[in-house]
Amino acid sequence: MATYSIRDLEKLSGIKAHTIRIWEQRYNIIEPKRTATNIRYYTDEDLQYLLNIAFLNRNGMRISKIARLTQTEVLERVENIAEESEEQSNLLQRLTMAMMEFNELEFERILNQEAEKSGFEALLTKLLLPFLEKLSLLWLTGAVRIVHEQFVHHLIRQRLAHQLYLLGHEPAKEDRPRVLLFEPLGEQQEILLLLYHYYLRSRGCASCYLGSQIPPKELEVAVEQFKPTCIFTTSSTNNGQLSPQEFLGALCQRYPDIQIFCSAQPIMHPLEAAPNLSLFEDFSEFIDFLSELS
Repeated sequence: MATYSIRDLEKLSGIKAHTIRIWEQRYNIIEPKRTATNIRYYTDEDLQYLLNIAFLNRNGMRISKIARLTQTEVLERVENIAEESEEQSNLLQRLTMAMMEFNELEFERILNQEAEKSGFEALLTKLLLPFLEKLSLLWLTGAVRIVHEQFVHHLIRQRLAHQLYLLGHEPAKEDRPRVLLFEPLGEQQEILLLLYHYYLRSRGCASCYLGSQIPPKELEVAVEQFKPTCIFTTSSTNNGQLSPQEFLGALCQRYPDIQIFCSAQPIMHPLEAAPNLSLFEDFSEFIDFLSELS
């Protein structure tokens, strides 16, 4: 039977030794054995258990909750998540094939099945967002063409529009922000902004989506009439109109009393000093923002 030091566990699990010690002391996650000379060591079973805990933690389960599970329950959770990951991988492959074959019926059938099984928001976060991320990678490598991207964007846009219609027009909650969403000239991230729009509207925000290719002068008209407390937009490094720094800097300066939220690459860190600018580097940060509203 092999034995491991805490540094070995760190290298094999990816969890810092300091964190492992905290987990030991605070949650009794694992208990090291000791040699006759009082040197701490860990067994194969300890390593496997820690790897399972690290897997659950990386998949969103808090360590305080994991600590309340038995080792058998931990293993069951790991197996369930692994099965879901395999299922998701198969679904992503099926969506990709439907896209490549321009098979609208199959694409819609997959989405309908998943929405019926798990609900629309689970469909968004667990399937559509990973699919869009995969599509971006396929685009960068030249594996898909513009026609493939436009084909699936149209289908996803239709579904989001339908879900927004189903939400109706209930009055916005008074304690929620008034949000204006727009895509500036040169950007092509409309689907992401529509996702933001849906989530904001479903949480009782007064959310107004202007669409894409909005020039600064037209934005001024909307700001004056709608009087938002927040503006949501997008910016990317390949925008041929303005650099992200120039675009966001001008936006923050033009509307200093409005909180600006931007889905952007983490290259604009010098701008994070702007008091009215917040960057979303991925969709999970937007979900955290929604949780704070609630």
